[in-house]
Amino acid sequence: MNKFVLTIFLLMQFGCIGQNGKEGSNTSENNTTQVIDVVKKDLIKTLKELKSENDLLKSYGLVKSQIKSVKLELKNKELSIDSISNVFTHSLINRIIPFWEGTEWSFEGHTSIPKKGKIACGYFVSTTLKDTGINLNRYKLAQQSPIDEAKSLALNNQVIEISENSIEENISMINNTLKDGIHFIGFDASHVGYIFKENGQLYLIHSNYMDYKGVEIEKIEDSIVFASYNKFYLAEISTNEQLMKSWITGNEIQVVH
Repeated sequence: MNKFVLTIFLLMQFGCIGQNGKEGSNTSENNTTQVIDVVKKDLIKTLKELKSENDLLKSYGLVKSQIKSVKLELKNKELSIDSISNVFTHSLINRIIPFWEGTEWSFEGHTSIPKKGKIACGYFVSTTLKDTGINLNRYKLAQQSPIDEAKSLALNNQVIEISENSIEENISMINNTLKDGIHFIGFDASHVGYIFKENGQLYLIHSNYMDYKGVEIEKIEDSIVFASYNKFYLAEISTNEQLMKSWITGNEIQVVH
């Protein structure tokens, strides 16, 4: 059974996309369709496109609760890291992050509720990771420099540093370095976000300070923010075996500072 088929099996078995609840219902057929739609998508323009159809009528609190239940189910199963990674990526990319689209950026923003209040780039990352079930202090992580945030999430793995001679070379190096999945990116000393790689395409998901746009997804080639920097710190998230194990077990992520 390949990892794609196994992931669909897990989502159907454990209700990762949606579970019976007063704010929404689901079927196994819908679950399977949702995962396939995301994998086949050629170009993502908005985070809304990534949102699980079965979460459309659910509150953020209910989705967080369901992800917590799924994580507890997975804890008692003997699964490969690839399988756990797929479920985590779906939980973060398709269930948690889409709620945050359009939440306004502010340098001191630290809201914990999507679209209510404002959110700085660091708090967007730390809050969404915490809400997906990673045991960390969202305040401490958000207040660190980009390189220290990267070190915190990398755990015992080395932080990947990219600094090439041009925008195109930086993009090419990042693409060649990262596997499909969700990763942390730190921009020199002043900005952070996620890199989402899907079918060879890189997307930047971040709380964009440009014109106070706030939380959005954009192709990395189209990002003015990305083009404004030439030094980047990368830390694998969904492809980080130790981090995925910590997600399942609930081990606390120690913040480097």
